[in-house]
Amino acid sequence: MNETTSKTKRLQYVDIARGIAMICIILGHLGNPSINRVVFTFHVPIFFFITGYFTSTKRSLPEFTKNKARTLLVPYAMACLVIIILGTLLGLHYGNAADAFKGWIYASIYGAGDSYTVPFYIKGIGAIWFLWATFWGSVFLRISLDFNKSSRVAAIFGLFALGYYTRKLFWFPLSIQAGACATLFMYMGYLLRQNKDTLLALPKEAKVFGTVLAFVTWFSFIKNFQSFWLVHCDIGSGMVDIFGCICACAMVILISRVIEEKLSFIGKPLAYFGKYSLLILCVHIVELDLFPWWRIAWKLVQHNILPATYLSQLVFVIAGKLIIDLGLAFILSKIPLARKAFGFRN
Repeated sequence: MNETTSKTKRLQYVDIARGIAMICIILGHLGNPSINRVVFTFHVPIFFFITGYFTSTKRSLPEFTKNKARTLLVPYAMACLVIIILGTLLGLHYGNAADAFKGWIYASIYGAGDSYTVPFYIKGIGAIWFLWATFWGSVFLRISLDFNKSSRVAAIFGLFALGYYTRKLFWFPLSIQAGACATLFMYMGYLLRQNKDTLLALPKEAKVFGTVLAFVTWFSFIKNFQSFWLVHCDIGSGMVDIFGCICACAMVILISRVIEEKLSFIGKPLAYFGKYSLLILCVHIVELDLFPWWRIAWKLVQHNILPATYLSQLVFVIAGKLIIDLGLAFILSKIPLARKAFGFRN
């Protein structure tokens, strides 16, 4: 989630879009259908889209792969290590430390975003499946960029079909199917980068029409939302929803540009958290896997500290998650060792 290098000037509106999407990922794990039908239309795909936008052939494939492993898989391993340690300690509290230890070790090695029972039990590691998917998608895209254009397009759609049509048969280790599907969204981001000058040169009328069309399409996607879970390679209603997702990503980026220009007091903190979205994700997955927010909320209700309403408990859980995830990520972003471990530069 931190794809720009020290040699590339950071685009603040891109970091703002990352910040918005990262907060939406946190909200998307609340299990609230009304929230999900909005945030699931873009919150993960926009990261893939942005990754593709910044992908190039300047580095050789081995060098590119090594860099992706350093910036994505090392943080994955670190987050897994924390989950294993804390999960085992929590298991010790409940009297099943050995089972907890083995379960989290297995989940870390397999790298699935969710749990599966077919053809055998697979324990999900949770939200950091995204790191494996981004790694595979980035490498697949980089390989395809060495092909001629016709072969490249065929490879992109072939990878997407592989991920989509094998998902119900067997879930491969290390979220490789999700990475195969992610390649399509990365490629669209790459195409935007290649054609941005042409798009900027369009007449104002065409830009206004395109913006209105994108907004209406996104609104329709939200209104008719059924499913769009890239963790499962589930694309809902197919290509219609993929188009709706791209329109949603475009609108979030456009909104981010408006925030950058008109609402800097909101834009600056969002850009900060967007810059450190990878760190936030790793903190969030530890919190998500191990912190029983709803149980805590219910205890507070029982002690008459919280009103016995779903809304009050939801607000408490949202506030708690954002404070923990953003707060701890902010603290860690100030620690040199953590910055080095996650590949952030000064």
